[in-house]
Amino acid sequence: MNGLRRTLRGVSLLFAAGFLLLPGPVNGESGLPAANFLTENTLIYHGADGQENLIHFGRFGNFDWYFPCTIESGSWALDADNVLSLTYDNTDFAAQTLRLAPREGPDGLQVQMIAPDRTANAVMAEGNKLPYT
Repeated sequence: MNGLRRTLRGVSLLFAAGFLLLPGPVNGESGLPAANFLTENTLIYHGADGQENLIHFGRFGNFDWYFPCTIESGSWALDADNVLSLTYDNTDFAAQTLRLAPREGPDGLQVQMIAPDRTANAVMAEGNKLPYT
């Protein structure tokens, strides 16, 4: 009987040790988007009208877009090919898909935002640079 107890105790200890050593959830398992170069940063670019636009990308897959005197929000995702998808909370705005081409520039990371009808050059600013923060 003592041998059986020792065996069960040893199995229990091995099980407990194995459980403690298991890795925690990865981003895909936690429900959060995978972190990438956009996460918790702001793209600053000039719109078609020449006005400065800012988009801050939150870590929970949300974004805030500021353009003169207006703020819109929604959700974002970036795939492995650097295709950015933006879905707005305000249904007056159509969802957008842009291909991003990041590159190191003399003043930090610069990102070319390529849409079917227009290409804009943006500068990446670390953190949230929206005016209301």
